[in-house]
Amino acid sequence: MIMRPGGGSGNGKLAAGESFEYAGLPLEVASSTKYLGLTFSQLSKQHGFASCADVLAKAGRQAMFAMRRRAWELGACLVEQQCMLFDVFVKPVLSYGCELWGVDVLLRPDCSSVERVHRWFCRRVQGLPKQVTAAISLAELGRQPLQSFWIQQLVRFWNRLQNSAADEDRVLGWAFKDNLEGQRSKVTERIRSQRGSYTRFGGVRHGSR
Repeated sequence: MIMRPGGGSGNGKLAAGESFEYAGLPLEVASSTKYLGLTFSQLSKQHGFASCADVLAKAGRQAMFAMRRRAWELGACLVEQQCMLFDVFVKPVLSYGCELWGVDVLLRPDCSSVERVHRWFCRRVQGLPKQVTAAISLAELGRQPLQSFWIQQLVRFWNRLQNSAADEDRVLGWAFKDNLEGQRSKVTERIRSQRGSYTRFGGVRHGSR
């Protein structure tokens, strides 16, 4: 299966004249695939793996409604109880795999679909109208945006990768080193190509055409 930026026509189909084979067999170019509970869509230079969060937001919304319904049946209607249940049953669903897609979501200027579920819950559990800002609804509950939790998970994941690189017997360390070497090669090649595209004439730098 092939997942690549742009994906040809963007719908999982090959562009004219393109073909991918392995061991003489054609490979499928898919618009999305599910692996270990995460749905990966074709990579985008602007959004990366942010599409994973959009799918998790739907699952998290369903988990939130199920949690609230069950809590109501059991009489757990206090705000503190609702927040605790959200962190136990809903937050793990919304943050699943954030070590992979968290970077792309954190770089987006707008609010992510996952965080919107969290903000909706904070307003709903307090009975606040939509006009109330997210900052106020979070502050009243003493809660932080989910992005804070994602950053913690990303840092922990990075530290684990760094530690695995020191262990020569771990496959994770091999993959991490190989990925770093590939990134360094791309950066070096880009720098060389940029240097080659410029020529100095009399102290003035002119771009080649």
